[in-house]
Amino acid sequence: MTPKLGSHRSQPGTAGRQVVEIVVEDGYHPDVVDAREGVPIRIVFARRDTQGCSDRVVFSQPRLERHLAPGATTIVDLPATHAREIRFTCGMGRYRGRINIIPATPRGGFRRWRVPRVQVLPVSLVVIAVALSLVVTGAAPAALGVVMVLSLLVTLLIAQLVLRPQREPR
Repeated sequence: MTPKLGSHRSQPGTAGRQVVEIVVEDGYHPDVVDAREGVPIRIVFARRDTQGCSDRVVFSQPRLERHLAPGATTIVDLPATHAREIRFTCGMGRYRGRINIIPATPRGGFRRWRVPRVQVLPVSLVVIAVALSLVVTGAAPAALGVVMVLSLLVTLLIAQLVLRPQREPR
């Protein structure tokens, strides 16, 4: 049975390490793993694949390479590191995976602020364009004031939705 693809969290291990189990069978499963910064990581590769491509695993940072014996498990220990992404591949580069090192959770249980791709700037530009069109067409100053106040309220509402802190999933 092949494990599901996708991102998985590392599990707390012994001696203050995070333990990640990765099955090597037609790729890495899981191929994306989340781990916490500042805690060493122990990766346990279980190689079920007999293809030549899966006999080595190569890490980008720190630069290291390990031989994976067929039908056996190989342990790779990575030192504690800051928030970043660590990529690993097979010897030929066909199988790919990554470890996302996530920032440690500050007090209060909040992670970092998450800003979606939708930004407040395009909404503000639309509001400015509407206000300018009212000025050019000679609309009454009262209508212009109402549009400006409404646009300010919409912008503040969007800013509240966009800049709301996200709770750390448990």
